[in-house]
Amino acid sequence: MGGSQSMFWSAEVWLPPGWTWEKLSKATTFTYPVYQDIWTYPFLLAAILLSLRYFVLKPFVFAPLGLRLGVTDTRPRPPQHSDALEAVFAKHRTRPPPSALKAAATAEGVSERQVERWLRQQAASSRTSNLTKFCDLAWEVAYYCAYCVLGFMVLWDEEFLWDIDHCFLNFPQHSVSPGVWWYYMVALGYYWSMTVTHSIGYHRKDAAQLLAHHALTITLINLSWACNFVRIGALVLLVHECADIPMQLAKMCKLCGRRDLMDLMFVVFLLLWLCTRTGLYPFWILHTTLFRAHVLAKMFYPVYYIFNFMLLLLMLLHIYWTYLILRIVVLKLTSSRLQDVRSSSDASSEGDYEDTKKEG
Repeated sequence: MGGSQSMFWSAEVWLPPGWTWEKLSKATTFTYPVYQDIWTYPFLLAAILLSLRYFVLKPFVFAPLGLRLGVTDTRPRPPQHSDALEAVFAKHRTRPPPSALKAAATAEGVSERQVERWLRQQAASSRTSNLTKFCDLAWEVAYYCAYCVLGFMVLWDEEFLWDIDHCFLNFPQHSVSPGVWWYYMVALGYYWSMTVTHSIGYHRKDAAQLLAHHALTITLINLSWACNFVRIGALVLLVHECADIPMQLAKMCKLCGRRDLMDLMFVVFLLLWLCTRTGLYPFWILHTTLFRAHVLAKMFYPVYYIFNFMLLLLMLLHIYWTYLILRIVVLKLTSSRLQDVRSSSDASSEGDYEDTKKEG
């Protein structure tokens, strides 16, 4: 281990007093997590998940199912090609500043309004089709359902699920069971795969927050694995996945034109979200890490504060998303119209770009 790396992984920062990395690796009474595992197996699993998603499930399961349910796979035709306008679109999308709008109109010999129409049509033609969105949502539903089942299968017989104090009693002498090992590797593989696809997916209003969530989640998983906070980490994963299932199902119902089922799924999602993200997470998990862990395991070394800081950051994201979700509820109650303020947002088409040289 190099000098700078050795300083970074100083036992005084990451481990309880009296413990060293060598002592943990040579322990015979418990199995400490192997740090190299999270930098090998998750990437292999991410490749498998991406292959399964795009080469098996999307073309042979999700797309045929979406078409059968009436989901369309069409997009508006693109506007007439223009290098100047495409440059404006690439830089400003549909909202160029007045100076750029005027310059583009002058260069093309058209009116500013026609440039705006071209930009809107270009945005509409570049939007992801409803069928592609359906396939993406179906993948997330399939993953979250499978992962929730795996979580309950793996954790059902673990004592720390029923008594959270066992996440810190006798710490760090906790063995990682084969089931929990798989639970961690699959989660990390999934979030790496979603990080890869995040930049090529359709634009979302909360794109920055979603990317921050993925980065924070990956960091937390890595950190908890390295320091053997695996038990509390497994509980964090457990309470975070189930609420996403009805939310994605609600979006799928919307694409299928079933707004009655969409409303039902949204209500289920809202209840699960409030119970898990704003209930169990802060009052069960965060309460334990903030006010119980240092009592049970005398955690007064730096990583305890780092870990809690990141868990609090995750809670701030929950608060932000809860605000967006409550906006949905207000919209529903005031306009009888349900829309997902966390989902994709693209400019709509409002007419075709016309060649003003032919208009005269």
